[in-house]
Formats: sequence, structure tokens, C-alpha cells
Amino acid sequence: MGEKNPVLIDGTTSEKSSGLVEAFVRTVRRRWYLLVAGIVVGALVGVGVSALQPRVYAADATGIVTTDNNNSIGLASTTDTLAKSKATQYKSLAISRGVAEDAIKATGYDLSPQQALGMVSVAVPLDTAQIQVTIRSHDPDSARELADAWIKALAANVERVETGGNTAAPEKSQDSEDSEEAQADPANSVLKFIEYVQAETPTSPVSPNVKLNAALGALALLVVVLLVLLLQAFRDRSIRSVEILREVMGNSPLLGTIPLSDALRESRLLPSDSGDATSRRRDFTLIESFKELRTNLQFMNPDRPPRRFVVTSCLPADGKSTVADNLAIALAQGGEPIYLVDADLRRPTVAKSFGLIEDVGLTDVIIGRAEEDDVIQQAHAYPNLFVLAAGHIPPNPSEILASERFSAMIDRLAEKGTVIMDAPPLLPVSDSAILATRFDGALVVVEAGNTTRDQLGKALQNLDQVNAQLLGAVLNKVPTKGSEAGYYRYYGENYYYDESGDGSSGRTKRSRTKRSKRESRKAASGV
Repeated sequence: MGEKNPVLIDGTTSEKSSGLVEAFVRTVRRRWYLLVAGIVVGALVGVGVSALQPRVYAADATGIVTTDNNNSIGLASTTDTLAKSKATQYKSLAISRGVAEDAIKATGYDLSPQQALGMVSVAVPLDTAQIQVTIRSHDPDSARELADAWIKALAANVERVETGGNTAAPEKSQDSEDSEEAQADPANSVLKFIEYVQAETPTSPVSPNVKLNAALGALALLVVVLLVLLLQAFRDRSIRSVEILREVMGNSPLLGTIPLSDALRESRLLPSDSGDATSRRRDFTLIESFKELRTNLQFMNPDRPPRRFVVTSCLPADGKSTVADNLAIALAQGGEPIYLVDADLRRPTVAKSFGLIEDVGLTDVIIGRAEEDDVIQQAHAYPNLFVLAAGHIPPNPSEILASERFSAMIDRLAEKGTVIMDAPPLLPVSDSAILATRFDGALVVVEAGNTTRDQLGKALQNLDQVNAQLLGAVLNKVPTKGSEAGYYRYYGENYYYDESGDGSSGRTKRSRTKRSKRESRKAASGV
């Protein structure tokens, strides 16, 4: 029926990197709400942390090194340069213990010099002779008073430093040369430090910065969410695109894609040909997907199409039974007798899905309690479809399926029509792999976004180890909306089902509607 195919699980390093990026992008698109939630929660956390922090107020007072001598332009330029240099020197004096003690004494606050120095910061604006003192305190009034006191204390200490501790005016020297030198010394006769701008009482705190904390909180939690999504994408080995499935499948064909549909959640079965047009229009994309699967299966080998094959999956709940049931319906609608055999003797579901008797079936035939013609049931509303239920669940399912009686029964049914066996999953048990070796092969159902590469690779290896024929894969539960649909290359939502039963594009339907409206207007106008 076909050549054996290699099982591909891992690619090259560049392919893995590209796959990781694509997986991360897909994960972000799927989980975008987590990013939004992370930003909102992070911002709220930042606001909450800000609410718990004490309020800190800052008051600024400014002093300036200046000169009273404006008689000489040359001397003014010299003293200005010297004033800027002195301002830089006075910055160190401003954060001295002596200035702190004088400021505390002036305000009367119960503070130690170390505590006061911890509240103050001093800056000299670039290319100026100004000294800016900033006091941070939990009380805005205390910040203002201490800032003003600090400037005054600094002025007093500057005066003591510059005059050598003597604040009285120096006596005029009898030596004229010494007097001229003293008057020419800018430090002794020209420069002085005065209070320039008094502090104002701050009206709003400078800390905590609520906006900044909210932004940092949002950014931090956003990064955490992105790292979690990146880790999830790195660990996500699920098959989330057609390319990934084909990579794992190798040369084996992808026979069909089954859309994720609410209709299968309700009844698990396609509507019959005699069903109402409304339900068939609603389920048009689903119906067409199984017709496509039927066609691909029939034409994979036109001379010898598979007539006895198993439908299986990697694990339970991948949708193999639903695919087997509806594939049988689609094949039966072609006019040929179809025999659907429930070979999953551990978890049988076929008879229940079709509303048939569950107590008799396959096991009764194998143990000789009944003939297959006695227990095969006609599926209601589905002509040409015959169901063989599992019957009573045996204690030895593998032995039942491996028996010669089972093979002989399947051969007899195959003489009448196509036999589809709903078989157990490949990974938990080996029943499906053994059945595939004895008949025409296996059709593996892969659940989009749930079956992993490793699971599918292991399932294909199980088939290959026993030389079982792999007919192909069916990608089940494919998203039809959102970004995920594009990754699976599913665009069936662009079509609709009309009352005549023919599929047409939505654009054709709209054009026909517009044309009929134009014809109606022409008839009404008598044209």
C-alpha cells in the first residue's frame, strides 16, 4: 500500500530555533490576555506598594557666593570665576557635622547630626556660584524650616572659614603695600555667601512616586509573564501547525483536517442526507471535511483502495472514535456498504453514538455465541451503514483481537463492503498496531494543539516496529477562527451550504443576492 516512512522528531538547531520563535509567537497570541492581566496586576501592585510606603516631602533652599565689588570689570570677572570655584568648595562644607549641628540648634529639632545629614543633599548647578540644599522629611513644614536653617548655618560657617574665625572688620594697615594687597585679595574683601532663595513648604510628596512604581510593577510582571510564556513555548511539543505535523509524519500523507465544531459536541455524528437543510447548512464545513477525507482515502491507491483498516490515535480523547464514526457515514453516503466495527474492547463507544444495542456484538461472534449477521445492526438514518458493536467487555481484549476468528470475520465483511475498525489508542496498548499488520493499515488521528511530537513519533515507531502500514494522518479539532486557523491552513469558514446542497463561496452568494435585488428593482420599474 505504500513505502515505509522515517519517523522525524527532532530537526536541526536552526529549525528548532525558528520553531521556538514561532511557538512563542503563537503562545503570546493565544495567551494575550495573560499579558494584559500581568500589566494590570503589576500596575496595581505598584500602586499598592506605594500606598504602604511613608510619604517623603522635599524642600529646597538656595544660597549664592557673590561679590559687592563692581568697580573694575577685570576684578569682577576674576571674582566671578573665584565665586564658582568657592561654591564647589563650600559643597563639602555644607555636608559637614558643624553645619548640621548649627542647623539643628537653630530649629530646635530632636535630631542627631547623623540623622540630619541623612536628610540633606547638596548640589551646585553647573557653571553657577549657587549651592542648593534639599531636605527630605516626612513632615513638609520640618523640611522647609530645616532647609532655611541649613543655608543660614552654611553662611555662618563660610564666614568663619574665610575670616579665620574673626568676624570683625580688619584694622587698616600702616603699611600701604600690605593694605593694597589685602584690598586686592578677593577672598578677604570681595566674596561672601548669602541666602538666595528661601524654601517653600512642599505640597506633594516626592516619594513614593506612584506613577513610576505602577509603571515598574507593570513592566516587571509583564517580563515575568513573557518568561513564563517563553518557557511554556519551549516545553510545548504539541502539534500546532501543519508544518510540524508533516515534519513528524515524513512522507506519509495528511489525508484530511477536521474542524473544531460544536455540532460534534452535541451528537458526534454528521447529519444524514435526509436531515433538514438548516442543520446541513450549519455543518457544511464539517461535512465537507469528511468528504475530503473520504476522497483522499479512496484515491490514495485507486487500483487497490483500503477496504479493511483501523482508525486509531496516540492517546484516548484524541477523537478517533468520532472520526471513525463520521468517516463511515461519509463513505456510506457514497452508496457502498460500510461496516463499522467497534474494536476498542476496553472503551467501546460506537453503538452508543448511533443509539444502537450495546450488549451484543463482536465478542459474541468471536466466542461463538452468535453469528455476525445476527448482531450487525443497521444504523438509523444512514443507509448502507452497518454497525458491529463491541458487545460485553472481555477480560482479554488483546487475545480477542489477535484471534483467527476475528480475522476471518473481518475478511468475510470485507467481501461485502469496506470495513472500518475503531481501534484502541497506539500508546497505551499494542492492539491497533497488531491489527494494522493483519489488515490494510492504520489511519492515525492527531488532535491539533494537544497531541505532541513525541507522542506521535512514538506511535509511528510502534507501527513501524511491527511493519504495519501507515495509511496517513487525520488532523482533528482544527481551529477555524483566530490566528490558530492560519497556522493549520484551515479556511473552511469562507464557504457556506445552500439549500440545493451545493457548496459555494460567500462572495458568490453575496453577488447572487445583489443580482437578484437589481432584477427585482428593474421588474418593479417596468424596465
